[in-house]
Amino acid sequence: MNLARFASWLLEQTGIDAESLGAQALARAVAARAAATVGGESASVEAAHDAYWHLLTTTAAERQALIDALVVPETWFFREREAFTALARGGMERLVRHPGDVLRVLSAPCSTGEEPHSAAMALLDAGLAPEQFGIDAIDISSASIEAAARGVYGRNAFRGDALAFRERYFHAAPNGWQLADTVQRAVRFERANLFEWLAAQPVRYDFIFCRNVLIYFDRQAQDRAIGLLRARLADGGMIFVGPAETGLMMRHEFASAQIPLAFGFRWPGGEGAQAAAPLAASVTHARTPYSTAPHAPLRPLHAVPPPPRAAALPVTLGVKASVPPAPSSLRAAKFTAPGFATPKAAPAAPAATNMPTLAEARRLADAGSLDAAARAAAQHAQTAPDDAEVWYLLGLIADAQGEAALALGHYRKTLYLEPEHYEALTHLAALLEVQGDAAGAQRLMRRAERASQRNPGGSNAR
Repeated sequence: MNLARFASWLLEQTGIDAESLGAQALARAVAARAAATVGGESASVEAAHDAYWHLLTTTAAERQALIDALVVPETWFFREREAFTALARGGMERLVRHPGDVLRVLSAPCSTGEEPHSAAMALLDAGLAPEQFGIDAIDISSASIEAAARGVYGRNAFRGDALAFRERYFHAAPNGWQLADTVQRAVRFERANLFEWLAAQPVRYDFIFCRNVLIYFDRQAQDRAIGLLRARLADGGMIFVGPAETGLMMRHEFASAQIPLAFGFRWPGGEGAQAAAPLAASVTHARTPYSTAPHAPLRPLHAVPPPPRAAALPVTLGVKASVPPAPSSLRAAKFTAPGFATPKAAPAAPAATNMPTLAEARRLADAGSLDAAARAAAQHAQTAPDDAEVWYLLGLIADAQGEAALALGHYRKTLYLEPEHYEALTHLAALLEVQGDAAGAQRLMRRAERASQRNPGGSNAR
């Protein structure tokens, strides 16, 4: 099959590099759509594909159908939960600084709606009235937008243990869980091409979620997308990206918001730079998914009492995620052979009766105490040198401390011990991309895609 023309079409239409979807994803989708449309009447496979190419390039409905077949949503509520903590806290602080404003949030792409609906629940739980914020959500898949608008979700959309929000905002339905009207009304969904929509959109957003899509674009599309996102970001606003996309933002001179595990970035200078430090500190030390105590009373746009504030939910720290790379004066423990030797514990730690556990090291990293986290993880690695998870955590900490070479070694050690470790694959790919090794990054992303297909659920399943 001559797939080159289909791959070129996909890149032009969506910005997606066909190889990033997996070696056979495009071939399977084209074959399935050709069988469903032009059927088996043609004299040969090539003739059938020629007939399908003609149909694809002349029929808008078929173009959308092929895109829907290729764009398979993989998302859940409160994925990378700290981003929603940062949204809630940052949204409250922004309204305190600008009383009377309406907070603008964008989710692009939004898949089947879990992300923008999570943003709405986070803001409502933080005490904002519905009139104080608006959320726009777009996706290129018609099927995904239709599912998002229905607001009915199966159990795969609810992952982890912190599910109290489901009791507040959903009720049982024949096909799953039906989302409350209050949350649904807070989000405006639209089927749209990311590039065309951003270029035409006049609104500037205080918070933009553009997570886990840039990694599927080629370099040119990545640059164009980030430029368009920058143009749509309000002064002092924040963009949230996926864990493997932090390096792309730094390549474009965005600055990390320095909120551990949120993967948020600001454009340097302006209001956001001045507010970044207190915001980062407040979110880092908040141990709830979204805080319910603003620094100063909010002023609702109208005299409408906010919805009842929910009880705090525990943060589940077992879900692996990356700390965004950011310059730091902290230094990780130095190892005798980076990536493959047993690390030496960093000095200055008081003697302890019990060696620290991996869970304790993760808690320290999640709280932003990277120095102590590095010390605890290094000590744990001494007793469990074959534990892939401790090397992965050491890689995250090195990332946060700007130690790229050290992080590379730790991620490679993780993959030596666990070759299909999805997060280590994507983080290592991001580091290689920043260093200019695009081919190496693409190879790792293809491995990550295959690992994801073999282990649905990714980090949540670990």
